[in-house]
Amino acid sequence: MSARILVADDDPASIDLLTSFLRSLGFQVEAASDGNRALEMGFSGDFQLVILDVHMPMYDGVEVLKLLRRRHVLHPVKVMALTGDDSPGVRDALQGGGIDGCMTKPVDLRLLRKEVNRLLGVTAEC
Repeated sequence: MSARILVADDDPASIDLLTSFLRSLGFQVEAASDGNRALEMGFSGDFQLVILDVHMPMYDGVEVLKLLRRRHVLHPVKVMALTGDDSPGVRDALQGGGIDGCMTKPVDLRLLRKEVNRLLGVTAEC
């Protein structure tokens, strides 16, 4: 069974790109278009990886990260930020919240694949 990934982003184009790309790699992917929905879905424990945009309505990515960390203390889910905001304040907040990985937009799909494989412990093919 392939890993389940939750993509949380308020930009429909980003969701389409990420879900299509990750599905082409064989992952099961679901999407959330705001922080509230990302929390509802992420709290289920059904995902091995959550990919978060930082700036979303309802709850931003840093808040979602912190709440997911509180919820999944014994079995933490891997969380990666994918954001256009590379400011030191955002980086510090993500690191303080326990982020597992971070990439900036626009996303390099080759690097995204490597990072997803690293976080999920997938052995990459040549």
